[in-house]
Amino acid sequence: MLKIVACVVQQHDLGLVAISAGICMLGCFSTVILMAEAVQAERRLLFPWLAAAAAVFGCSVWSLHFVAMLAFLPGEQAAYDLLPTAVSIAIAVAGAFVALLIWARTRHDPLGLAAAGLALAAAIAGMHYAGVSAMAASNLLVFEGAYVFGSLGLCATLAMVALARAGDLSGPGRRIEVTVWLALAICGLHFTGMTALTVAPIAPQEEGGSVLGSTQLGLVVGLVSLIVLAAGLAALLMQRHLMRRRMDELSRMRLLGNLAHEGLFIHRSGRVVEINQAGLRLFETTTGEIVGRPVLDLFSEADAPAVMRRSRCRPEDLRPEEFEIRTASGTLVPVELSCRPIEYLGRPATAVALRDLSQRRRDEARIRHLALHDALTDLPNRTLLEERLGLALENAAENGTSVALVYLDLDRFKPVNDFHGHSAGDALLVQAAKRMLAELRPTDTLARIGGDEFVIVLAHTRTLAQVAETAERLVAALGRPFQIEGENRSEALRVEIGASAGIALYPSDGSTADSLKRAADTALYRVKDEGRGTVRFFEAAMDEQLQARRRIEHELSGAIPRGELQLYYQPIVNGRTGEIETFEALIRWHHPERGCVPPVEFIPLAEQTDQIGRIGAWVLDTACATAVAWAHPWRVSVNVSPKQFRQPGFAAGVAAVLGRHGLPPGRLVLEITEGVFIQDAAMAVEVLTALRTLGVRLALDDFGTGYSSLSYLQRFKFDKIKVDQSFVRRLGQHADSLTIVRAITHLGHNLGLQVTVEGVETQEQLAVLRELGCDQMQGYLFARPMPMTAPMTAPIAGAPDLERARLRSLFAEPAFTEPPAKACA
Repeated sequence: MLKIVACVVQQHDLGLVAISAGICMLGCFSTVILMAEAVQAERRLLFPWLAAAAAVFGCSVWSLHFVAMLAFLPGEQAAYDLLPTAVSIAIAVAGAFVALLIWARTRHDPLGLAAAGLALAAAIAGMHYAGVSAMAASNLLVFEGAYVFGSLGLCATLAMVALARAGDLSGPGRRIEVTVWLALAICGLHFTGMTALTVAPIAPQEEGGSVLGSTQLGLVVGLVSLIVLAAGLAALLMQRHLMRRRMDELSRMRLLGNLAHEGLFIHRSGRVVEINQAGLRLFETTTGEIVGRPVLDLFSEADAPAVMRRSRCRPEDLRPEEFEIRTASGTLVPVELSCRPIEYLGRPATAVALRDLSQRRRDEARIRHLALHDALTDLPNRTLLEERLGLALENAAENGTSVALVYLDLDRFKPVNDFHGHSAGDALLVQAAKRMLAELRPTDTLARIGGDEFVIVLAHTRTLAQVAETAERLVAALGRPFQIEGENRSEALRVEIGASAGIALYPSDGSTADSLKRAADTALYRVKDEGRGTVRFFEAAMDEQLQARRRIEHELSGAIPRGELQLYYQPIVNGRTGEIETFEALIRWHHPERGCVPPVEFIPLAEQTDQIGRIGAWVLDTACATAVAWAHPWRVSVNVSPKQFRQPGFAAGVAAVLGRHGLPPGRLVLEITEGVFIQDAAMAVEVLTALRTLGVRLALDDFGTGYSSLSYLQRFKFDKIKVDQSFVRRLGQHADSLTIVRAITHLGHNLGLQVTVEGVETQEQLAVLRELGCDQMQGYLFARPMPMTAPMTAPIAGAPDLERARLRSLFAEPAFTEPPAKACA
């Protein structure tokens, strides 16, 4: 070591040594900057950056060597062979390029770093000893082996340390450190190698331009040094430019990210490097707390394997998936995750978008609840009743127990609606449901299947006496007076009603759900015939009532030939302008003895006896024939029963009716319920698609009252959904009703569907529904159903109520009270 120091101090010009060291430091710093840009650049720009770094490094090594050589011997005492001098710089540049290429590809692999360090040391050593050999033109050269090997070992060690520390060159401190290690590797090899050298001057051989003197070498070295200096300055300017561009890019990305409503974050090597404001709100944290955290820490433990699986997938194989993230407070939030590879600040990274699904999950849960429960009483509806009854019968068959099915109707309920209004009737139904629930066990099921119709499933029953006792308690509870609010809410109304119940038992009265329901229904009809207010079990003697029903069925089968069926039409108006857009065709039966029979009494009977197909075909044909005669091209809306819909050739039949009457398909609206999907959803979609091909408009009716699953809206895109009138009646009285209607309206609009509401009866309801943005409205506020036998002109001939309805929807009029509806209104 002392010999090396003595060599530097005694055999070199210290001024030129300092200059050579300065050139080396500047060149190494420029090389480090170029290396940092190379690892951040795109793959296609990696080679150019590495080539520039290798050129600067090679020139720096060459400049240091020959400036130090000029310091080692006076210029007039040395001459240099041109070929080794030129080859030496080529060795430095080429060797450095190979070393940097190995480093760039394997900088996280210890073996790769060792190979890169050895290659870099070989480049430095090759340049040094090739350059020294050029002195043979004017000197005899003798090397001391120990110092030669020492110089090689020292250079290799320092080169490997430099490249190992160059794994992360993002900070200025690390860049300076790597610069020092590279400079020490170069200087260490040079001056250790010069200590190993003994020079004996000889007379230089004159060979023309193949030998360089010290003066000529000095000029060349000066030129190369200027190139190194220029390269260093260019590298600094380039880095400043790229840094400014990256900061601009970062600012733009942050601005765009903060404008997004979704949570966005960027991660590299499994750690978060950037996040937008929406993401901070989603995780309930700050930038300082989340940047730098492992990505897996952001998700629930159960989702960690799936997140890891996504990280190993190809970008083209990635699809949005649902996960649960963990907020700072520990709350799990459902999100939809999408990710794509991007370039962030010049380096590969992954952008992740998180869509908060909390509100959607709440909406879906609410809609699922609505699909299985009555909107007014929150009791199970018909669909949930079918599920629970089927389960109870299965368990009873397996365990040998019995099941009681109770059909219960409220007595004297219609007068409450007629004299006190629908709000009073709704309040009465709610209280009645609560009273019945108080008399039942948790294992029993109470369902509302109609206006004032309830069904109770008593599972695990033991004796007839227990069943009778439960039914009598229900009837007695409903016989006690009710206190409800009147329309003006100034005083409570005392209302007395009653109840009638019919009971059927499994397996004695029926072995299937349908037979059991028919038996219970028959028993209930017997109670009504006998004066109401009591409880009756099904008996075989009740066949007389069944015969009476069959008589009605027979009379209904001849209603079309006898001309007893008639269509009434009720307008559906534009929710914004009030203009009439559609008329819904509603069937009425004018019985010669019974008078006007409302649809609620004979349509279910027609469905049970399979007459609905023939009646539905008549309705469709009559409605299309009537609509063609209208002077104004209003649409006509026709209800389609699930049984009619499932008949073979239904779509072809619709096309035939349209062609026969010449009605444009776009003027026909077919209203179906979710019942068409229950038996065969694939077939239903096929028929709906055929109708859509015809150009017919399709509406999903009674949305929210049955099993209106979101899956139906996903499987087929309807033109509109119709919100059932049970939701509208309570608007302005119960906040839940407003929330439900708003949720359904938003759901429809988000799916691109038109939303029609039924049962609009007051100006207050109209105002709320218009504020919610409902597209169409229908109800007594605008007009009652009425026959239209003659051709219609505009304004509506013979229909002053309809014209007044349009004005009511356009202008705010004081609330009014319609007279009680007749049976066929």
